[in-house]
Amino acid sequence: MPRFRVRFKGMLHKDERERLDAAGISLESSEPGTIGGIPGAGRPTYCVSVEAESPEQALATVREAMEPDTGNFTDWDSESA
Repeated sequence: MPRFRVRFKGMLHKDERERLDAAGISLESSEPGTIGGIPGAGRPTYCVSVEAESPEQALATVREAMEPDTGNFTDWDSESA
């Protein structure tokens, strides 16, 4: 099955990390957010890796794993790994 990277912005806490782990979704990286060029002032961007049939399915899989907290995250996108 193909692997996709899913990116999103927000504050990933212990509960969300545990949900991702339980769903077999691995956290690849995180970048600090910036506001007005000030690092650490904005919401971080996370990148996770997941197996799925399509980019849309990858997004849906990650969002489902993080329920009910998906409303705390924005700027979702997916691309081939």
